[in-house]
Amino acid sequence: MINNKFIYLCNILILNQDIMSTKSAYILKLLNVVSWIAFIGLCIKAGSLLASYGVSMFISEVGAKNLPLGLDLSALKAYDQIDYSIMVFCITAITIFEALIFYAVIEIFLKINFVSPFHETIGKLIQKMSGFSLIVGILSNVTVSYSGKFTAMGIQLPHLMEHIGLGDAFLFFAGILYFISQLFAKGIELQNESELTI
Repeated sequence: MINNKFIYLCNILILNQDIMSTKSAYILKLLNVVSWIAFIGLCIKAGSLLASYGVSMFISEVGAKNLPLGLDLSALKAYDQIDYSIMVFCITAITIFEALIFYAVIEIFLKINFVSPFHETIGKLIQKMSGFSLIVGILSNVTVSYSGKFTAMGIQLPHLMEHIGLGDAFLFFAGILYFISQLFAKGIELQNESELTI
């Protein structure tokens, strides 16, 4: 009787483990797809920012009004073309580094081995993500300060904050990723030691 209950409990635990591993695999595939979508979307956004900038500088003033996702920097361009160029450069750089974060995530999905996950390449990719997040955080905060000068003068910059992002959140994210990369380095060290002892 006790053996039957034990076998029944073991079967339930094995079944739950199979369900959990299926759920985990599904979630990881979903995260991989979302990472690809975000990466491609950010690349398109960066390209359209540069194309609109080129149009606004060399072809027509309307390009400054029709930047991606409702961004309108035409008032800034009318005020000063150099400030306009700096602002577009900052927003484009932020977008490119955000895309690089997602590209690093994609590389992790491509290179990770779940049997032996602690590998130097994964640790380096996490460190890269931390560095890119730090750059995005710093650039976002600098761009917010820079745009504050123009809003104080009454120059309207609609939808600008949606493109700049939350610099403090990226700085916090960079710190967390750096901590995780250090944990990975310790995990790699422990994994190498256990392989040597076996």
